[in-house]
Parts: sequence; C-alpha cells; structure tokens
Amino acid sequence: MPFVLTVGDIADTLAIGRNKAYDLVNSGRIKALKLGNHYRIPRENFISFLKDGVMTIA
Repeated sequence: MPFVLTVGDIADTLAIGRNKAYDLVNSGRIKALKLGNHYRIPRENFISFLKDGVMTIA
C-alpha cells in the first residue's frame, strides 16, 4: 500500500463508489489532506479508519 492514497484508491480498496468514498472524506470519517482540488489520504489515516470499526452503507 502506498504512503499516500487517493479517493479512488479508497473506493477501490473498500469496493465502494467514488461518491461514497468522497462522503467518508468530507464527513471526516477518513482524515484527508486537501491539496488544491485533490484529496490525499495518508496510509496511517486509512488504517486508523479501518481499525475504528465497520463502515455501514445505507
């Protein structure tokens, strides 16, 4: 796994759509850095999200 992930990487890893992945980032459930118009998620933040619990998809 790379040190920094994109929203697309998160969507692919979790087998969810990009919109749902953006929702997770925008809600703060996955901590991300915004660089210009792009989000970058440090690997440690994604691992913390996975350890915090199971995601519920409505």
